[in-house]
Amino acid sequence: MSRPRLLIPMSIQFSVRYILRTGLLDRLREVAEPVILLGWRDDELEGELKKAGVEVHTLIERRMGKRYDRIRSWINVLHKKRLATSSETVWERRADLERSAYGRLRRRARKKVFHTAFSIPGSSEWLHRRERELWQTDTNVKEVRAQIDQLRPDAAFSLTPFLPNEEMALRVCEERGMPLCTSILSFDNITTRGWWAVRFDRYMVWNHYNAAELRRSYPEISASDIEIVGAPQFDFYWNPAFCWTEAEWRRQLSLPPDRPVILFAGGYFFCAPHEPRFLQQIDEAIDRGEIPENPVILFRNHPIDPIERWLPILKQAKHIVYDDPFPKGRIRGHSNMPARDIQKLASCLLHSRVHVNIASTMAVDGAIFDRPQIAPAYDDTQSRKYEQTSRDLYSQEHYLPITRSGGLEIVHSKDELVQAVRSALEDPSRLAEERKRLVREICTFDDGRATDRVARAVRSFLTQRVPAQDAVAKSA
Repeated sequence: MSRPRLLIPMSIQFSVRYILRTGLLDRLREVAEPVILLGWRDDELEGELKKAGVEVHTLIERRMGKRYDRIRSWINVLHKKRLATSSETVWERRADLERSAYGRLRRRARKKVFHTAFSIPGSSEWLHRRERELWQTDTNVKEVRAQIDQLRPDAAFSLTPFLPNEEMALRVCEERGMPLCTSILSFDNITTRGWWAVRFDRYMVWNHYNAAELRRSYPEISASDIEIVGAPQFDFYWNPAFCWTEAEWRRQLSLPPDRPVILFAGGYFFCAPHEPRFLQQIDEAIDRGEIPENPVILFRNHPIDPIERWLPILKQAKHIVYDDPFPKGRIRGHSNMPARDIQKLASCLLHSRVHVNIASTMAVDGAIFDRPQIAPAYDDTQSRKYEQTSRDLYSQEHYLPITRSGGLEIVHSKDELVQAVRSALEDPSRLAEERKRLVREICTFDDGRATDRVARAVRSFLTQRVPAQDAVAKSA
């Protein structure tokens, strides 16, 4: 009996870690014939997938006209109002930073007019009806339909259904009546993204917060269609095979053999444009002898953050070792993620004594390894332009469970930052229980078995939703 053809879009590099490196793809091949839609050209990755007996095709890029783009942006505004997330105030304040006083007033007035207009009964229905019409006429949906019809999948499985190219393929699958399943890639994806056009038969999320956010955002989703599975991309951290010895780690990254390491994980520039200043302040504190044991800073920038904003600090630093997570010209955000990259990251988390990051998921990664987590939340430049927005980062809805866990030490000045690093080196066990709470709150499970739960959920989904005779008929 033929197995169902399971369409799996892979839009970004993190999908490689989740689907391929966890072993999930091998588990899915036991019950389905995976058909990968790859969002970028990568001969090495394509070859690896094909060698494993998996079909690989190109994910078509969505194209849309101005009319569709405008309607979609209006729907996103309405969606945010329905979501009613506490993060909205944070985002509004951040959006105002680069606008003049007139620009801020104009933007608020336009939003008020918009909300007033679409509070009229029937207006929201009209907007969604218009979106469906323009999706047919003002996008390249016909091209995507032709591809999906040629591939003839029986069902689809998605990690990032909010990304435009992936959404287009999934929406055609939904139009064709195929069963759809999603395992949301990250815990922040529900509250920080716009309206999702696709409805799934099965949803998998990290925690109970995410489950509640889905129900609040899309009331038509039944609680029985949501399953809490944890975070498969963290399963590596419970597997000793993915960690080098400390000696090997230091050799691979050219770290000095006898100095403790502070891991500084850079964030995305939009969140904190002044963030390089914190890296500089720690480097200068080490140089002045204010931090014991003469540590060295291991700096890793965000996968899609431009390195240019960090270069002035890196060029003059005395105690920083830079590790580029994407060397040799790999495209940031769209590249293979070989096992070595995961081993390197896990080893950095394990062997570094202290971790510093700004409102990043890396706080969860680091807490799994029980390393002190320090989070700057200030702007001590002359203008103090980002003071409030720096603090706001920790009150975003998706981040509040981390903040409230107590496992993240938030600091509000240079002196507090230096003191926190010093204290963490002297007493690394402080806040250990709080870090365990942080992991439980965000990941739900601390057993390294999330991939197993996803695999079982997809198997159940396919068994219930894809009749065996349909798969046989399609393959004939």
